[in-house]
Amino acid sequence: MRVFQIGFNKCGTTSLNHFFLRNGYKAIHWDYGNLALQLEANCLHGRPLLSGYEEYNFFSDMELVSTRCLYAFEKYYQELDRQYPGSLFILNTRPIEKWINSRLNHGLGSYLRRFKEIYSCDREEVVQRWKYEWHRHHSNVLQYFYGRKNFLLFNIEKDDGEKIKNFIGCSKINASYYRHEHRTAC
Repeated sequence: MRVFQIGFNKCGTTSLNHFFLRNGYKAIHWDYGNLALQLEANCLHGRPLLSGYEEYNFFSDMELVSTRCLYAFEKYYQELDRQYPGSLFILNTRPIEKWINSRLNHGLGSYLRRFKEIYSCDREEVVQRWKYEWHRHHSNVLQYFYGRKNFLLFNIEKDDGEKIKNFIGCSKINASYYRHEHRTAC
């Protein structure tokens, strides 16, 4: 069974990755943007999206932010659902203002600087774009997965490992392995 985390970074992606690793999953997290690039390349060349990453069963932080922004989790979640039937999807989330503040402080401000260059705009415009992207993605995901049992909305500030364990439906999952890691000062 494959599990895809399809929320933005700075919403517990590392915490979820460590949770699944501790529970024996073969997990891949970000891979320096290569995960997002490989998904995109596979799509463009008509290959299964996970070609090159077949051995993994948990995927998180599928994004690239360099000279451009590629949110592969957003762009390909529907195709991942089609290509890999029976997979599970987790929309990791948190209050939007805390998410914005965490992103602004990520990498001592280097993350914001990259987005200012990518979008050719100032801090306030970046924040407005992030808010727009957030609302658009959440709305689209919630609409797409409405009423489906292979989807979990997971708030990193309210939910815990028990919610993930119940969602996966495996008694071997150790819920206590979930903890908040790699925090950025907000």
